[in-house]
This record gives sequence, C-alpha cells and structure tokens, in this order.
Amino acid sequence: MEKDRKIDLLDYLVILVKWKKFLILFLIPIMILTYLAIYFFVEEQYDTQTLLIPAGEETIGGIASLLGNLDVGLPFNIGGSTSPEMNIYNTIIYSRTNLEQIIEKFDLINVYGLSPDVEDYKKIAVETLAASITALETEYMAYSIEVRANSPRLSAGINNYIIKLLNEKVIQLKTQKSKNNRIFLEERLKDIRYNLSWSEDSLMKYQESSGIFSPEEQYKGIVQAYSTIETELVTKKIQKSILEKVKGLNSADVQTLEFEIEGIEKKLREIKKYGEPAGTIPSIESLPEKAINFYRLLREVEINTAILQFILPLYEQAKIEEKKDIPTLQVIDYAVAPEKKSYPPRLLFTLLISFSVFIILFLLILIKERPAGPNQDKIRFIRRNLFSWKIQSS
Repeated sequence: MEKDRKIDLLDYLVILVKWKKFLILFLIPIMILTYLAIYFFVEEQYDTQTLLIPAGEETIGGIASLLGNLDVGLPFNIGGSTSPEMNIYNTIIYSRTNLEQIIEKFDLINVYGLSPDVEDYKKIAVETLAASITALETEYMAYSIEVRANSPRLSAGINNYIIKLLNEKVIQLKTQKSKNNRIFLEERLKDIRYNLSWSEDSLMKYQESSGIFSPEEQYKGIVQAYSTIETELVTKKIQKSILEKVKGLNSADVQTLEFEIEGIEKKLREIKKYGEPAGTIPSIESLPEKAINFYRLLREVEINTAILQFILPLYEQAKIEEKKDIPTLQVIDYAVAPEKKSYPPRLLFTLLISFSVFIILFLLILIKERPAGPNQDKIRFIRRNLFSWKIQSS
C-alpha cells in the first residue's frame, strides 16, 4: 500500500537539498570552532626515533643471568622482543631509576605541569614518561626507541639521552659481572696455588723419606694409567664447579662435563675393582704401597697444575673485561629534531567531529520530516524520549 512505502534514496536527497542552507551554516562554524579548539587546547606532540642493533654475545656476556630473576613490571607498549639483549634493553629503559634520571635531566616535572603540591607527582611523572616511550623489536631484528614530547628538541634530547643511559648501564652490568667473576676466580686461584705448593712439598718430603724418586718402569705405565684417569676425573669436577659459578647450572658446557664425569667415574670404579679385562692393568690393590703413595702425591701435583692452567686464562680474561668501558650499543640512527608534529591530526579530528555532528543533525531532520503514517507513534516516542533520561510511554 502507498502509505506503507519506505523513503528511498531520492527522499533523503530531497531532505538534504531542503535543509542544505541550515546544514552549511551550522556545520561551517562547527568545523572552524573544532579546528580552533584543537589548535589552542590540544598540545602538539613530536616523535623521534633511534635505531640500533643488539650487541654480540661477547658484549652482553652474562648480563642476562643478572636480570633473569628480577621481577620487573614493564609497560604494555614495549613490544614482544624475544632476544635476550633486547629484553635487557627493555628492562633498563623502563626501570624506575632510569626514568627518574631522565625526568631530572629535562625537568619534566614542570614540562608535565606537575608540582610537589600534586599527590604522587613523581609517580605520575614516571608513568607519563613511560607511556611516551615505545621500545620494540623491528621486523628486521633491530631495536627501535620512539619518544613523544611537546617540542622537537625535547623529544630528540630525551631519545638520545636514553641511548646514553642505556649504554652506561649495559657497560656497568657487564663490568660488574666481570668483577664478580674476577673476585671468585681470584679466591679460587689462591686456594689452588696453596694446594699446589702443599702437594709439591709433600711429594718432595716423601721422596726424601722413602728414597723413591722413579719407581720401576714395569709399574710406571700401570700407575700412570690410574693417575691419568683420576686426574682427568678430578680436573673435570673442578672445571664443572667453576663453570657452574661463572656460566650457570644450565650451561651447555656444564651439562657436557656432567656426562663426561659420569662416564669416567664408572670406568674408574671398574678398573679399580677388576682391572682391565685382558690383564694389561691389574687392580690397584696389587701395586706396591710405596709406589702407590708416590704416585698419589705426584697425582696431586699434576691435578693442581692442570687446574691452575685452566683458571689462569679465565682470571686474566675477567680482569680485562672488568676494565672495559667502551660503548657497546651499535647505533644505526640517532634521534634528530623533527620538523613536523606527529599529534594531533587537526584536520582529521575536525572532519570526524563535524561528520558526527552532521549525522546527529540529519537524524533529527529525518525525524522532523518523517511523514504521518503507521510509524507515527514510533516517531512521537523517539521525539519524546530522545533527550529524556526517564523513558515516557506513548
């Protein structure tokens, strides 16, 4: 039926033409006022970016073990980096100490319009600064740091200062790890040198008291076989204990040594009890007592000498690493002051707000222009309750 027909596209165009003057005269001031409001009341923001690539393992060496157990609450916008170096960078950048240094350096308390009169003003400043920093891993496995601030120079200054603090902290952590290793190895070195001196003195005294300086050749090969196996076993055990301290329990080197120690212990137990199957090496109980004592003392000297040779290079390396203070970050791009603002997009916001106002006005015009018909009761209900909090029945 004619009265039930719906308004088609031409009807909407007719309404637009009919009200075009009103819409134009109303929307143009709205657009101007919106643009001016954004211009004067929404502060401009500028973005800068630095780009770097993670340092090699030799640079980071062991820092991950320092930070692995830290319970640090990081902001949501740091990205999902998987590389240990980048996780370390994130932890350092978003740490409270690092952010407070940046706030103090650039007087961000005043920049953010805060003062000691504001409750938790320092916490607010830290949270505001953290929200303005975006640190993430790029698709090309690089590391990007973006900073947003209300002036180009401030944005670039904060960004480059973050790189400076990050580099200093990485160096500090690396040298601290090396210092801890050096102290540990230094103490171990003292013990080994003392043990070596004691074992050498004991061997010399036994030689003087027993008169044995070179046991018979027929026993020499047999005893040396035992001595070699036992020396290898004890050496590897000590190497394992040192590597556990330096590289951690889950290190691949530690796991390898563990398997080797188990195999050597099994072989040594069998030889001590039964000897070699072909009789080439008899059991240890069959050797003369003095020869055994001699080679036991000699074995102690050899063990301590081997351990000393193992630890000395590690100790010297730790001393060198402790003194290193060269920059470790490989920076591709430093931040420069941008020429154009990044926020707010005034024209886009103006168009969005104006379009929203237009939609609301057009809906109101449609309600007003709706012809009488079966839906007239619905129209009256909408008009009555559109701007009313309490719904009124028809």
